[in-house]
Amino acid sequence: MYAGDILLIVPSVSELQRLFHAREFELSCLDMCINTKKSCCIRIGPRCDVKCAIISTMKGHNLSWVSEIRYLGTHIIKSRQIVTIQMLCYQCKTLI
Repeated sequence: MYAGDILLIVPSVSELQRLFHAREFELSCLDMCINTKKSCCIRIGPRCDVKCAIISTMKGHNLSWVSEIRYLGTHIIKSRQIVTIQMLCYQCKTLI
């Protein structure tokens, strides 16, 4: 059994690792697991271009860091502030 879409928003990479393990443990208690092939990390903020520590599962599988994700139909792009593809398209249309 798998969980639906889950988005973790945290202020730091170390907090992401801690919260990820906590959610992973809670899901395992429900006989559910995280599909690491479909899971990834993205960094948004002033340090978005800084190389991040590896986020790993309790079983040792690593999550990849990406520059763009799609969450519930919204594309989110790595940047210094939250930017989505829809926001960029809207800005382009208003400039025309």
